[in-house]
Amino acid sequence: MTFTEIVAQAESAPHARLAELTGPGDVLVLAPHPDDESLAMGGAIAAASTAGHRVHIAVVTDGAMSHPNSKTYPAAALSALRKAEVETAVQILTDGRESPILLGYPDQGAPDHPDGFCDVEARLGQHLGGITAIWTTWNGDPHSDHQRTWRLAAWMAERLGCAMFACPVWGRVQPPVAGSSRVGLRRFDTTAFRDLKARAVAAHVSQMTGLIDDDPSGFRMPEDLAAHFVATDEIFIPA
Repeated sequence: MTFTEIVAQAESAPHARLAELTGPGDVLVLAPHPDDESLAMGGAIAAASTAGHRVHIAVVTDGAMSHPNSKTYPAAALSALRKAEVETAVQILTDGRESPILLGYPDQGAPDHPDGFCDVEARLGQHLGGITAIWTTWNGDPHSDHQRTWRLAAWMAERLGCAMFACPVWGRVQPPVAGSSRVGLRRFDTTAFRDLKARAVAAHVSQMTGLIDDDPSGFRMPEDLAAHFVATDEIFIPA
């Protein structure tokens, strides 16, 4: 597995204290797809929940394009499967204290305009009162949903007047998108929560195993990359 410069930068970056990442109140996680919450910031979610913070985890899309040619799991069935997987993962990371908020936008169709952002804000309204930080994926990730979700998070953070942090996923192993910032990069020590994170990542069976075996073009996370996400500190970049 070949990693990008950001991984090397993170290895020598200063550690972030949990309080710096959460602020005094609740955290809103905006995950583009089911599994991004576990891969990108699962350890920090577990840490924040254990410390008594409410962590509201909103999954923006249904993830139903990961195996577009499967006959066993057509889009509706795959969406239902991925919903069940992320529900299990969030229960693991929060010790049963939280359930994911499933916004249900189509995979590769995360909102990217003010009307769509307003729709998300309205649907999350009851969860936004105590938010002091938003965590999301990085706009350097070479995936349109990750970039769109970063823009959604930036829009919401400005509206809420709260901190925002981006956590690279695909930017760890693919060339980052031009113009994305790494200024202020910090790492969060996940050592105490790696067992929980490993279980949460493994809960996404459709993405981590060969469960769906009738679509050669379908996605499967390489085992060494999944292990990397679990075994290394998480990366938080202030926005």
